Amino acid sequence: MNKIKTIALGSLIFCVVGCTKYLDAIPDQGLTVPQTLADFQQMLENEKMFNNAPALGEFGTDDIALPDDILATRNIAFQNGYLYAKDIFAGLVNQDWNNAYEKIYYANIVLAGIDRIEEKNVAGTDINFVKGWALFCRANAFYDLQEIFGQPYRPSTAASDLGIPLKLGTNLTEQVARSTVQDTYQRIIDDLEEAAVLLPVEVSKVNRSMPSKSAAYGLLARVYLMTQNYVHSLRSANSSLALYNTLVDYNTINTTVRQPFNPLLDEIIYHSLQLAYLPIGCPMDNALYDSYHTNDLRKILFFNNTTNTVAFKGYYSGSSIAHNGLATDEIYLTQAECNARLGDSQKALDALNTLLVKRYKTGLYIPYTLINTPDVLKLVLTERRKECVFRNLRWPDLRRLNQDTRFAKTINHTYKGITYQLLPNDPKYTFPIPDEEVRLSGIQQNNR
Repeated sequence: MNKIKTIALGSLIFCVVGCTKYLDAIPDQGLTVPQTLADFQQMLENEKMFNNAPALGEFGTDDIALPDDILATRNIAFQNGYLYAKDIFAGLVNQDWNNAYEKIYYANIVLAGIDRIEEKNVAGTDINFVKGWALFCRANAFYDLQEIFGQPYRPSTAASDLGIPLKLGTNLTEQVARSTVQDTYQRIIDDLEEAAVLLPVEVSKVNRSMPSKSAAYGLLARVYLMTQNYVHSLRSANSSLALYNTLVDYNTINTTVRQPFNPLLDEIIYHSLQLAYLPIGCPMDNALYDSYHTNDLRKILFFNNTTNTVAFKGYYSGSSIAHNGLATDEIYLTQAECNARLGDSQKALDALNTLLVKRYKTGLYIPYTLINTPDVLKLVLTERRKECVFRNLRWPDLRRLNQDTRFAKTINHTYKGITYQLLPNDPKYTFPIPDEEVRLSGIQQNNR
């Protein structure tokens, strides 16, 4: 299939996802449906489609503190989310939901098409790569949706709490009910486990938007962590780091440039972007900024500190749009947290020290030891927050950590002199499903 036909299919799907007249709109399906392995790989290479992710949770966290004049310039969903309103979208279309399901639809087309491929001269490893890539992308999209629109994973109620619709086919007219949280996570895990077998070992040096085995295991580590399965999360983190464990010494990064990082940073194992909700130079919580040691290079690489405000600049995307991919620093922190929770404090500190020595000015980092660290888990969680700013991790972390009274936190956002609170385990930690989706499909809305 030529490139024009693939692009035409992409445009068509973008316009009609969710529309029951989709099949009627295709005059000749033989001209629009991809047929070959090259077609399917070309679909997955559509970075505009596959390498963006929901970001609604970012502006509900305790990381940002917006002044009134900046908040007033943001769109209605951002304003409502920041102020914890019951209705977020005000009846408007929401791209967090639509884009993610469009991505899932593409992945399903690839997976269904690969099963029908009759090419005899295509190496099996190439077929495996494309299939693993599609499984990874579908799992990633399901996970992003679940952490926004599905209820948090609670071990005692996951089998009955509401997750998201798991759309696994290519029939756009099929009505799919919401799965349970347990089933949603199990589908994500199943897809990633299969992807990890099929994907290549090498992390691409020129295109981090192509997943690898390390990326699949890294995402598995994240998913298992959110389900509080620390044994499997640790196993997955170890598998990811065994394949790729590069960390960048921040002493080698130019601290004077506007955007110090880039998508080919050596510790990035999968590159993806969030939807662009955040304001450029997003104002940050002062307490978070103050928590960085003066010798910690993250304090100057991540932030601009002016006389009026502390603004974030350290996006791993290399732009003003927040990163949503995977990097080895996160995997080391997952390894540290799981070891701490499983009772191996020394291994937890080993992982943490391996990371932090790369973040401090040369020769000025003092390693943590069992003697000088009274609460290893608390330290690891503190460093996780400081390291992974605007990685789409703080919101899921709050959803899970609030279930433990030791780490539960009330968040306060202020606008026009009024303080809006988000209490631990509040139903508003699950965003409402867009009104139009509820109207068309009849799926159950979230209680806020």
